[in-house]
Amino acid sequence: MKKFNKFPIPLKHLLMITSLFLVIIAGGCEFQVDFRELVDQFIEQVVPTPEDTAVPVDSSPAVETTEVEEVITTPTPLSGTVELVLWVPPQFDPEVNSRASELFKQRIAEFEETHDDIFVTVRVKSASGATGLLESLTITSSAANQGMPSLVALPRSDLESAVSRNLLIPFDSYSSAIDEQDWYDYAQNLTVVGANSYGLPFAGDVLAMVYRSEEIGEFPATWVEILRRGEPIAFPAADPQSLTTIALYLSSGGEIEATQRLPQMDLELLNNLYQLFANGAQSGVFPLWLTELQRDTDAWTTYNELRSNQVITWASRYLRDPSEDSTLALLPAFDNEELVTIADGWVWCLTDPRVQANEISVELAEFLTDAEYLSDWSSEAGVFPVRPSTLNTWEDTELKNLLGELAQIAQIRPTNEIISIIGLVMEDQLVQILSGKTTAPFAAQAIIDHIGNP
Repeated sequence: MKKFNKFPIPLKHLLMITSLFLVIIAGGCEFQVDFRELVDQFIEQVVPTPEDTAVPVDSSPAVETTEVEEVITTPTPLSGTVELVLWVPPQFDPEVNSRASELFKQRIAEFEETHDDIFVTVRVKSASGATGLLESLTITSSAANQGMPSLVALPRSDLESAVSRNLLIPFDSYSSAIDEQDWYDYAQNLTVVGANSYGLPFAGDVLAMVYRSEEIGEFPATWVEILRRGEPIAFPAADPQSLTTIALYLSSGGEIEATQRLPQMDLELLNNLYQLFANGAQSGVFPLWLTELQRDTDAWTTYNELRSNQVITWASRYLRDPSEDSTLALLPAFDNEELVTIADGWVWCLTDPRVQANEISVELAEFLTDAEYLSDWSSEAGVFPVRPSTLNTWEDTELKNLLGELAQIAQIRPTNEIISIIGLVMEDQLVQILSGKTTAPFAAQAIIDHIGNP
C-alpha cells in the first residue's frame, strides 16, 4: 500500500519555521525586522515555486479570413447617337471633287445606313508637320483624350512612331482580318510592329521607274545597259533617308534585318553600288544636279521639266495622273540578282479611347478595306493595290501585270531607327561620289565605320 505525504513542506523546514516563530515572540518589540517580509523571504527559499502549466494564450488579434471575389469592370455600353471620327490627310479628303472622293463618301454613307445611331465624321489633317496627323495625335492624347479620333490614316513611318508613343491600340485584339489570304505580303507587314498588328492597310506605294517611251525606246532591263546608254535618271540623291539608294542596295543582293538595331551591311555590295554611282556620274546617267534634289517631289518636277526622260519615283505619282507619253517600269536589275523594291503605304489605325466603341470602329475599318470596295476605289484614287483581288477590275492588262509583279517583289521600308542610322551617311557618301570628292571603296568603308559607331 502506498503512503501519501500529507504535508507538502518537508519536516525539517517545518521545525525551522517553528523555531523562528519562538525567537520572534521572545524578541518582542525590539525585533527590528518586518515579520511579514522575513517570513516571505524564508518561504521563497524553502517552498519550491510551482511550475507554470498554463496554456499560452495568443495575444495577437484574431483575423477573420474572407474570400474576396475579383471585380470585373464592364464598360458602359454605347447608347444613343454615337459619333465615329476619322482623321485623314488631304489626299484622301472626301470633299475633293474626284471620283475617288465620291466613292469614299458613298462607302461611309452605306455604313451609316446599316448602323442605326452611328454617324461618321471625317476630319482632314496635314500629312506631316506640327499640325500633321502624328503630332495632332500626340497633342490630343496628352491634352484632351476625348478628342482622339476613332480611326486615323497613317503612313508606315508615322505608324511606328505612334506605337512608340503609345498612341495606337493593337488591332489584332479585335480583328483577324489582316491574316486573310487576300493581302500582299508587303501590305500585311505595313501594319506590324513587334508582335502586334496595328491596323488594316488600304493604300500602298512602291519605288519604280517612270520613263518616256518615245525618247528611251524599249526600257533597259539592267544597270549595265542603263550605263551604256548614258541617259540621265532623276532621283533625290540628297534625300536624308536615302530610300532610293537603300532600294538599290537591296536589289543588288543586300539585306537589312528589321529585327536588328544596328544593320549588318555588306562592304563588297556597298562598294559595288557606289562604284555604279561613280560610273554613272562619268557617263552622264547620274549628273551633278542630282545632289540638289532632296525630295521625291523635286525629282518628279525635274522629270516634268524635261531635264530627264526617266525618273525613280513612287508609283502612285504615275497612277494618280498617268500621262500618255510616260510608262511605268520595274527598276533595272543587277546581274544575277532578284529584283527588289521598297514599299510604303497607308493604314487605318485604332485610336479611340472609348473601349466600348472599339469594336464598331474596327468594323468600320474592315468595311473601308473590303476587297470589293478597294477594287473600285484604288484605281480611281491612284494608289498601289494592297490586295491581289483589287487588280481584277483594272482594264489595262499590261499595267495590271506590272503592278502585280511590283507587289510581289516589294519589301517595306526599313524601320525609322535603321533609317536614322544609315540614311544620312549613305546620302552624304553619294553626294561626295557624284561630286567627285571620294571613291567607292572609301564611301563603302565610311558607311561601315559609321554603322559600327553611329
